[in-house]
Amino acid sequence: MKKTIFLLAVISSLITLNAQRVALHSSLGVQYFWGTTGLSSAYNAANAGDTIYLPGGTFTTPISFGKSLFIFGAGHYVDSSLVTGKTFINGNVVLKEDADGFYMEGLEVTGKISFANNESVNNVVIKRCKINAEVEILGDLSNPSQNIAFIGNVLVGGVNLNNAQVVLVSNNIIQTGLEGTNGNIINNNVFLNRFGNGYYENFRGNNNKLSNNIIVLCGSYGITTNVHFGNDYRNNLITCATPGYGASPTLISNYTNVDQASIFVDQSGHSFDYAHSYHLQNPETYLGTDGTEIGIYGGNFPYKEGAVPSNPHFQLNNIAPTTDGNGDLNIQIQVEAQED
Repeated sequence: MKKTIFLLAVISSLITLNAQRVALHSSLGVQYFWGTTGLSSAYNAANAGDTIYLPGGTFTTPISFGKSLFIFGAGHYVDSSLVTGKTFINGNVVLKEDADGFYMEGLEVTGKISFANNESVNNVVIKRCKINAEVEILGDLSNPSQNIAFIGNVLVGGVNLNNAQVVLVSNNIIQTGLEGTNGNIINNNVFLNRFGNGYYENFRGNNNKLSNNIIVLCGSYGITTNVHFGNDYRNNLITCATPGYGASPTLISNYTNVDQASIFVDQSGHSFDYAHSYHLQNPETYLGTDGTEIGIYGGNFPYKEGAVPSNPHFQLNNIAPTTDGNGDLNIQIQVEAQED
């Protein structure tokens, strides 16, 4: 009995410790860092091109990220990270000019993501994350950031793209709105538009291509105002009967005057909720430009249930409380490989 209790204590302590163990993968091998400062420690030890794996838990951030890194968390949906727990970054993620090629997936940021003012940070991908504050790429385009992708995220705060060019905003749930977006591609998103931070329309910008989006609240000024012009709208679902599209729009095959209650399987209001289902009640009725359904489950980057990140994912971790009649302890661990 004493041996059993001791063994269980050892296994329990290992699981607890591993929950705060950050792994840095580099050409030199694997290094581990412990505790809430594990991310900052791994960042300090990393070289450009290295990968950092974050388990469930809460981690503080370095003051800024100035290296090209790949960062993977364990996910931000509770029901898909039951074994590991959710991965939280406590604070802001600030990208500096040398962070070209930065990639982040599968975690929740309590603060904002910002690109340093008027610094060019290129080829950045933010995927399957939840960002609770703003996303800010600020500047005057004298030194723009280019080739930026936001895919499959929950974006709670406003998104400001003033200093960004060639941006893909695809298959995200966007609670507030987009600002300063010019000449970008905005596909298969759900705009909830809970008004705040001065947002009274879904986006502010010119010459964007908006396809296959769902816009459940048009706001006081419509989708956007006449100050903004030249936007191309195709196969978007819009709850307004007569949306404001801005000046000189292109309008092709949009679905207007749709009752919000008839759109999703289980959704209400204008705030993101993990308990809601953003699947369409009638996906065959509302088709996008590519023939797939509109919204986050269509297009080239369909929303992944639970926003499970692409690194191997723990699905099961069962440890029996006692040994069996033969003195064996039943341990079940199941890990699923992810293709994407």
